[in-house]
Amino acid sequence: MSNGQNGTSRLWALRHGESRANQEGIIVSRPGTEAFVWAKLTELGREQAAASARANPIAVDALVVTSDFARARETAEIAAEIWGTGEPRVDTRLRERDFGSLEGGSSALYDGVWAADTHGSPLPSGVETPAEVALRTRSLVEELLRANAPSDIVLVAHGDVLQITEAWLNGMAATAHRTLPHLRNAELRLLPSKPARVPTPSTEASTLTKSHQPGAASARTVR
Repeated sequence: MSNGQNGTSRLWALRHGESRANQEGIIVSRPGTEAFVWAKLTELGREQAAASARANPIAVDALVVTSDFARARETAEIAAEIWGTGEPRVDTRLRERDFGSLEGGSSALYDGVWAADTHGSPLPSGVETPAEVALRTRSLVEELLRANAPSDIVLVAHGDVLQITEAWLNGMAATAHRTLPHLRNAELRLLPSKPARVPTPSTEASTLTKSHQPGAASARTVR
């Protein structure tokens, strides 16, 4: 793939393939043995990662940047090998959103967090806010898109992290991330490569209201 318009890099989001946590319906969002070892890709997840990479060729000079959690790192390694891009760069700013007190609980609890995001309700104890996720991913993206960036940059990470990133790149409130189309396991999606202004707390409410007008994409509950 060639550079985007005016020589800018193409920015991509690649969600990890099916993980053991996905398969068993368990929340694994914090650094530790579960995230780094246990919640690795399933056989299906590895197949998904390989199939996605084969179906979506990326330039050999691309930079692949991944979360250090096993499910994302394995996905990045599989894709990078197929694309011939070299070893992925690990960056902790792409780690899963921290789900705090929900860690180890049922993945059914995600729905309550997403509803709180959408309606501005209090989050469960220790859950990272969309704004906090946006701050860390914005610092990474702006760093990567500076001068001499490669033709393609692929961010390999987790559903909430990538959809929150997509939201602020589009100038949406970070809390509106669930109005975007659901990012499926091992899905590769092209993102805007010119970051829009991140809405301030005073403008997030109006931005979110617009995202819920008729015709806006509806939130999904499948993670």
